[in-house]
Amino acid sequence: MEIINNEKDAKEVLKDFTEIAFVPTMGNLHSGHLSLLDKAKEVGKTIIASIYVNPLQFGINEDFDSYPRTLDDDLSKLEQAGCDFVFCPSENILENIQKYKAPNISKKLCGKSRPTHFDGVVTIVRKLFKVLNPDYAVFGLKDYQQFLIIKKFFKEHNFQTKILGSPIIREPDGLAMSSRNNLLTSENRKIAPKIYKQLTWIRDNIGNQSHNDLILKSIETFKENNIYPEYLSILNPETLDDAKDDDVSVLIAIAVKLGNVRLIDNILIN
Repeated sequence: MEIINNEKDAKEVLKDFTEIAFVPTMGNLHSGHLSLLDKAKEVGKTIIASIYVNPLQFGINEDFDSYPRTLDDDLSKLEQAGCDFVFCPSENILENIQKYKAPNISKKLCGKSRPTHFDGVVTIVRKLFKVLNPDYAVFGLKDYQQFLIIKKFFKEHNFQTKILGSPIIREPDGLAMSSRNNLLTSENRKIAPKIYKQLTWIRDNIGNQSHNDLILKSIETFKENNIYPEYLSILNPETLDDAKDDDVSVLIAIAVKLGNVRLIDNILIN
């Protein structure tokens, strides 16, 4: 496995490689990230991951400074997982970077409380695509809204990179794997699985009650457990508009605050 630290070296080293599959990350890797590499290996011959905590996608008073950084451990995991190259750029990657606006779908859900977040995401991902020129890029479906935004943005900008989604990986107790899980207190870590448990209750009852009733009852249950939803919605999985009660395909999406930690999760019903 080769580590690349700047744009010039990346372009030189990768110029003769084909069928590149790319997994962008912010590090602090867990089994969810490594499952993205498995997906990448299904479609590509040359596997590249990036590790970069992107300040552009953090707002004021968000957790950029406290976001876990575990580079040595991450590199070891990537090598064991069969990654060929890791791109670890310095802050220089932001020099003279052209900033972009995310598609309007970014204004929904997470975008309501994080209005500049997805602009920062598409800006850095576009830069990484320009440097690495991947044929495929793999994103986790825990960040479902991000996945839709990335797909739409790069289609609008006529990139040839194929955007692939990879399923959510969960802890044995159901909690969606996330680097932010490490920030939970031991007490809140015990509470956190109730998020997925309640989403599965919605899924199992979605044909028996109105969407509004399911949401209101779930919010009450969350608050009883000191889980405070930022949003809980049942949505059309393509547009992220509110789904109708008789829709067959829906996305159940949630963001919560548990203590000082913000967590997201979703269940997709086809």
